[in-house]
Amino acid sequence: MILRLAFHCPLGYLQCAHGHACILAWQRCDGRTDCTDGSDEEGCVCLPIPVDLNLDSRLAMLPNQLGQTTFEEIQNSSAVELLNSSTSHAENRHPEFREFAAAVIFPRCAISEEYNTSCSSSQHGDNTTSCITQLAPCRSWCEEVLHMADDPVKNLFPTCDLFPSPPHACWNPEPETKNNEVCYHGNGLNYRGTWSKTTSGADCVEWSAAQAGFYPTEYPWANLKNNYCRNPTGQERPFCLVEDGSQEECDVIPCNVVGCWDLGPPNYGKRIPVKRFYNVGEKVSYTCDVGYSLENGSDSEVRCIEGGIWQTDKPSCSVDIRSKLEEELLLVYSPNQAPKTENQTQAVISFNGYVEQIVDLDEKLELLVAAVVIDFTWQDRRLKWDPKYYRSLDTLSVSASSIWTPAFTLKANGDPGYAGLPKEVPVLLGTEGTVTWRVETLTSTICDADPFLFPADTMDCHICFSVSSAIKHTIECGEGSTCDGWFPPQQEGEWDRRDRIFAEGNKTACLAVHLERIPMFHIATTVAPCAILVVLMIITFIMPIDKGDRIAYGVTIMLSVVVSLVFVTEVLPVKGALPFFATLIVACMGLMGLFLFFTLYIISLHDKEGSLSPMAKTFFLRYMAKFLLLGDLTEKEAASGEGESGLNNTTVAWGERNNRVLPFDYLAVTDMETPADVSETTRQPSEPPTRLEAAVTSGFRDVTSCLRGMIRSLEDLTKAVNNEPEVSDYILLAAVLDRLCLVLDRLCLVLYVISMAATVPLTMYLSK
Repeated sequence: MILRLAFHCPLGYLQCAHGHACILAWQRCDGRTDCTDGSDEEGCVCLPIPVDLNLDSRLAMLPNQLGQTTFEEIQNSSAVELLNSSTSHAENRHPEFREFAAAVIFPRCAISEEYNTSCSSSQHGDNTTSCITQLAPCRSWCEEVLHMADDPVKNLFPTCDLFPSPPHACWNPEPETKNNEVCYHGNGLNYRGTWSKTTSGADCVEWSAAQAGFYPTEYPWANLKNNYCRNPTGQERPFCLVEDGSQEECDVIPCNVVGCWDLGPPNYGKRIPVKRFYNVGEKVSYTCDVGYSLENGSDSEVRCIEGGIWQTDKPSCSVDIRSKLEEELLLVYSPNQAPKTENQTQAVISFNGYVEQIVDLDEKLELLVAAVVIDFTWQDRRLKWDPKYYRSLDTLSVSASSIWTPAFTLKANGDPGYAGLPKEVPVLLGTEGTVTWRVETLTSTICDADPFLFPADTMDCHICFSVSSAIKHTIECGEGSTCDGWFPPQQEGEWDRRDRIFAEGNKTACLAVHLERIPMFHIATTVAPCAILVVLMIITFIMPIDKGDRIAYGVTIMLSVVVSLVFVTEVLPVKGALPFFATLIVACMGLMGLFLFFTLYIISLHDKEGSLSPMAKTFFLRYMAKFLLLGDLTEKEAASGEGESGLNNTTVAWGERNNRVLPFDYLAVTDMETPADVSETTRQPSEPPTRLEAAVTSGFRDVTSCLRGMIRSLEDLTKAVNNEPEVSDYILLAAVLDRLCLVLDRLCLVLYVISMAATVPLTMYLSK
């Protein structure tokens, strides 16, 4: 007793009678002696289960795998609640959960047919067969049922590795069937059917042969027999191994899942995927064999919807009348022969089309990349048929490569890699032999640009397809087309676009694209800035001439104008003549450069010393100055000169009070007569001067010369204090030339503004 209390066996094990060892609970009464004292094979008695437990009237053998030894103990434990709760939680548990729990709590009894008195009297024996054995649930059943249970429920049972598996005796319920076929519950860990094909239709290989027999060795409890579909690894559904050793899901039917049964393939067709059972939401695609097609109104896809029904009926395949007609028409048809008309005349190819989109436009290279759509139509009596023999079929679509099509050449092609019109496109045939070939292609065409009136320039592009003159075919505009008429204009980026179609010489089909630039953008971004730069040029000649900033400012303006010219020349193609706007820019730059060189010359004259010749002085400082509203500059120069030379006939007048010290301002220069002059007025000229008179005259002259020098020094000092520069002839000449330059520049500005004012309205008018 002490040993029995001191030694405890875990859940799923049973203690031997001697108390020193534990055996697996399912090994009791299994017909083999596992305890050394043989106690595991003693007392093997089958007892009826109490009726109040609402279980099937069968026999059970205790103790069970939970360690419970009597029915009273079981009824007082939570095991009964586990049985009752399985009904309320049926939607979240395995459908066989209650049956599995009952098999664990009340292990089944297996009574041998040879059971008799003599057999029952043998209490035990070493390795002898018992007449009564206990049947615990099989491990595969445990794995499948508990896989769907939550952890608290799983903890109430021994782990599944403590359950028996074949070849040991164990209990597994009879497999459930659906449509007379074994189905599976949950993920199919306990599936025991004999299905051996995958969903793709591949045959399964035997488990013992695939993967070097890995699966039977690793999962001996999983019923891996032959090549039947099983699920030893716990995937979503049973699977098997195929020839290459990979796993593929099997087309096994689930027991409690609502779905749709396979409708089978249509007549003269097949279905994808091929399965026997489809879950809700899955769809099947139906196709027909060559020469057959789905009947009108039949859907090629059918989906399984709620309730396990198909959304529509299975479609039907019938003879493909279009394929039959195509085969008959092209049976003796030769695509190398030109079309034959009713009156044996040359074929007339009519066309109609339009430019769908301008993909790219390179103004510099004059290249247009456009997506065009053209319909070519002609008659070929070899392609006629009678609709009444072909279920009233009046049109047929075939590949352009299977019939004759005209060989067109793209004129003015700008793409060296252009391979011609596509041939692998459908061609529409009519009952009267009418052939309609719709071509959708991308073309690169060289255009003709006229940039003279930029930014109101134009560009003409002709997308023309021509046939050789040696081929006897005539090309003309199709019926209903606006031949030689312009389509309504439409805007394409910064261009106004107009299209038209026309035939040229009965050998060429053309789509013309006329593009006119919308000038407002370039007027705002190119013309207006150039006008502002011209106005800024005038400011250059208002700046003082003796400042070096005038040259730097003028050079900056010229560089800005150069940038505008570069922009214009980069956008427009190179033609024989410059655009009018570019000509104005070049003229403006030329005048600006000329005036800057003239300014440099004027600045060099400004700092030059000396006097002009009398003729130059008279022309520039008198007449030219008066013309430029500067007045007579020779008079100003004379007035300035008198301030220096007037002292020859002046003297200094002192204030009346000679005893005061007077400032320099009181010193005035007055006209005076020398003693010699006085004597000359009183004496006759014939009278010789006396010695005294000569001496006095000489003294006065010396005094006058001294005073003149002093006064000149004082004037120079006054000018230096007042910063008054000395005005020379060249300074006056520089002023005259600078004024002349300003007048000429303003005159050029007026002419430039007039040109610009005329250009902008003209551009706006021509752009309409």
